[in-house]
Amino acid sequence: MKELKKGGKALLLTVLAYLIQVCVMQHLAIGNVNGSMLFTMLAILTVSCGKKYAFCASCLIGMLMESMLSNVAALYVVAYPVITMLCAQYFADMTDRQRERRRMMSQGRRHYRESDLPAHLRIPLCAMLMDLILNIVLCAYLYLTGVEITMLHAGRVAASVLYTGALAVIVMVPVRYFLGMYPRRKRRDKGGELL
Repeated sequence: MKELKKGGKALLLTVLAYLIQVCVMQHLAIGNVNGSMLFTMLAILTVSCGKKYAFCASCLIGMLMESMLSNVAALYVVAYPVITMLCAQYFADMTDRQRERRRMMSQGRRHYRESDLPAHLRIPLCAMLMDLILNIVLCAYLYLTGVEITMLHAGRVAASVLYTGALAVIVMVPVRYFLGMYPRRKRRDKGGELL
């Protein structure tokens, strides 16, 4: 039942992120540059819930983007899941079994990995990397269609990546609280006993 509730919350957050991206973010553009609420939500789900939730959410987002906003056939339906899974390999939290196996294999050596970073740092980094990869793919597509890539394009990519990182910093705490990632204080009744 707990998994079903968590899956329902992830589905609600995914659809809400899509609606915010297509309806609200165009009004919050800074210098005609939008951040990606979609990658922000995918990064939060990747770090907080794990790879399977992130994969399911990225497939749903890819299908929604493909059906509503696609200019290039099958780009979004492939790009969102692939980019999410690439980033999940580095930023998703490991299970205790995986963490223990890695600890046993690297006895005596300090083996650094991104999953050793705190979750509040991994979420913006993951969102920014996802946005950067998609922007590079889109710039490569522009270049292949004959458009010359200039410093203006590079500046817009950098602004989009920073905007997405800022969105992740703003949104991650309330979303992680909604997902139940923070311990809730136990209430006490009038006699001082825990409820």
